[in-house]
Amino acid sequence: MAAALAGAVVLMVLAGVGWAATRPGPVRFDTEGTEGTAWAYALAGAGQRPVFGLLGVTNHGDRPAVLRGARLTGPSDEVADGGARVVQVLVRDTPAGADYLGAAPDWPVERFADDAVPLEGYVLAPGATVEVLYVVAVDVDGHWFWPRSELTYTSGGRRYRTSTSTGFLICPPEVRACERPG
Repeated sequence: MAAALAGAVVLMVLAGVGWAATRPGPVRFDTEGTEGTAWAYALAGAGQRPVFGLLGVTNHGDRPAVLRGARLTGPSDEVADGGARVVQVLVRDTPAGADYLGAAPDWPVERFADDAVPLEGYVLAPGATVEVLYVVAVDVDGHWFWPRSELTYTSGGRRYRTSTSTGFLICPPEVRACERPG
């Protein structure tokens, strides 16, 4: 557990963690019921593929849910993504007590890549939890930031979307303090 986090450049900037659902449904980020915002960061430069995890989602319903997509997002005046882009979104099963990745400067990371599968089309059983992993390509050195994560899925023939105010920040490797842009 500690090795995965120590090997990755992981820091949380916490003022609490918040959750908001666009359309309430059975699948929710595990940050539900807490307040504020949080983000993980990685120091990564052009050509690297940092990864952001730390986001568990659980199916609280009594029917399976099919995950359709996920994205890093936020208000347009807060998102800074001109030199980085999400290239892959994966999930991995996270039974009770499982270790979450957090963030790391290069994908793949340790054992986390061993059981990660594409998010799109993944069937999340009732009561099950997965960690969402965003793999980002850094095209240009800079400070890149997404303050939220959003997940879309279907369950029982209905479409849903849920989001969390847990975000991801990428800073150039040479900075002493990785701070949110703006």
